[in-house]
Amino acid sequence: MRILIVEDSPLLRKMFGLAFSSREHYLRPTENGRAALAVLLTEPEPYDVILLDLRMPDINGVEFIRAVRGRPLYCHAPIVLTTAEPDDSELLHQAKALGVAAIVRKPWTPQGLRAVVQNVLNPTVR
Repeated sequence: MRILIVEDSPLLRKMFGLAFSSREHYLRPTENGRAALAVLLTEPEPYDVILLDLRMPDINGVEFIRAVRGRPLYCHAPIVLTTAEPDDSELLHQAKALGVAAIVRKPWTPQGLRAVVQNVLNPTVR
């Protein structure tokens, strides 16, 4: 499974690595939305899922989703949003409207995150 990680926190990028540490996973951590967009433009093989922080200093998760949805290879890519935003956050509402596959609340556990990603990629498997 190819996973693109878009997270500005070095600690959380490391936690993603621990959550998906098996050889079955290829992880490409990026420190912000601009770096992640550059990866999507340059790497020829698509990612199976994108793990995206909602609040980042350069471009936020909503801006990233809009940019990704404009690219044919990623217009339907499953995006799992990771956030500590409250339910009534306007930014969270905008992200939901753009069609994120799932939302994982911070702080998350590796087991919980893996389960969400598995469910997003294989919704009929329980």
